[in-house]
Amino acid sequence: MLLRDKLTDTVSRLDPDNLDPCLRQMVVVGHSQGGLLTKLTVVDTGPRLWNSVSRVPLAGVPASDEFRTLLSRALFVQPLPFVRRVVFVATPHRGSFRTGAWVNGILRRLVRLPGNLVLMSRDTLTQGKGLFYAARTTARLPTAAENMTPGNPFLEGLAAIPVADGVAYHSIIAVKGDGRAEDGNDGVVAYRSAHLEGAASELVVRSSHSTQSEPGTIQEMRRILHVHGDALRAAGLRCVPAAR
Repeated sequence: MLLRDKLTDTVSRLDPDNLDPCLRQMVVVGHSQGGLLTKLTVVDTGPRLWNSVSRVPLAGVPASDEFRTLLSRALFVQPLPFVRRVVFVATPHRGSFRTGAWVNGILRRLVRLPGNLVLMSRDTLTQGKGLFYAARTTARLPTAAENMTPGNPFLEGLAAIPVADGVAYHSIIAVKGDGRAEDGNDGVVAYRSAHLEGAASELVVRSSHSTQSEPGTIQEMRRILHVHGDALRAAGLRCVPAAR
């Protein structure tokens, strides 16, 4: 929710009169769990994401109207119209096999997902005991790190939702070693978790999870941005950096 809000606010502030078509041809890049946040900018969840974590409709949750609105904003989202291309880098679409405390601690400091933003009050969970698949034993919705666990309802729900039509998406997947990529991993995320069918392109970079600094990853990002720029020029848009 933070990323969606920040992007929307930035576009509104920079172009309040909707006069700059180039600002509405945005490329968003997300690494690791940042890729999950990125996906939330280009999906129409309908009720699917909510249904993946709750047994009842939102209206049936014992919560204040204010809190219910917060839940709705986090779990019922539509594509941001100005995001036209996304790049997923080492993204755990289906979770991570590394769920140790040290990984959780790092992730909590780095990234927050809606489950971490929308912490359930003890009263809400107590009154609505059994209503949430992901909160059977805790007094909150799962944190971002806990959402990394394969089989997590939220993660499975998001993975099942396709990227919106008209949005190009690319995958850069890190795999350690020289073995078969499909059976490999980057030390945190398996190839099979990072792979997405239908991607405009997919590149496997032989590296660890921190692949964003690898020359191959940087070169691929440059290529994707050139592809995007070429597509804009072909559509008659001349997008150049703003004058300083």
